[in-house]
Amino acid sequence: AVEITGHDLAGPEKKLVLDEEDEVTAPAVIVATGAKPRELGVPGESRFRGRGISYCATCDGAYFDGKDIHVIGGGNSAIEESLFLTQFARSVTIVHQFDEFQAEPASVQEALANPKIRVLLSHEPRAFLGEKSLERLEVEDLKAKERKVLPTDGVFVFVGMTPRTELLAGVVPLARFGYVETTEAMETPVPGLYVAGDIRVKRFRQITTAVADGTIAALAAQKYVKEHSR
Repeated sequence: AVEITGHDLAGPEKKLVLDEEDEVTAPAVIVATGAKPRELGVPGESRFRGRGISYCATCDGAYFDGKDIHVIGGGNSAIEESLFLTQFARSVTIVHQFDEFQAEPASVQEALANPKIRVLLSHEPRAFLGEKSLERLEVEDLKAKERKVLPTDGVFVFVGMTPRTELLAGVVPLARFGYVETTEAMETPVPGLYVAGDIRVKRFRQITTAVADGTIAALAAQKYVKEHSR
């Protein structure tokens, strides 16, 4: 693995500096750096990440077999992952800051009908507490303006994703939340610079759509290189 420590992606010949030593040049570059789970920025979050706090139900759900856990969020991911977690957990409590969920109504109805799922609407997490691992979740009732501490065996956070577009800042315009607008051919406003995967502005972010993006970007970049090498 190497780190990109410098770059010049705006010109006709793209340059990437790797580990502050090696320089790679190419007429076309495809950026597919993906996205990472958005963090809450709540005290204790970084301390207990991987020690009771998770951002991936399919990765860690089985570790909470028979446990009482909490899910933070109210969108499609939060609801769908909560349903998935009921395969393992004894109970799943969804903590959401608004009065109603933003997820698809059918998914919400399915979740509310599940006897393992409980909800705390109009609540926000304020702190993650524990000794060596997460033991308690402090939340605030936004209506009553009161805080309470809840025992928990684990917390899953699903409050969106953050695109890894630091490499492109100042190179191409970034849309809302830092995503990149492209054409159907994965082109950016910079000739020879392509973007694929979860950092793109698009409706669905799944492995299948990312793979499709990558294929399209590769074919478009290949065509660009051929046309500009004549």
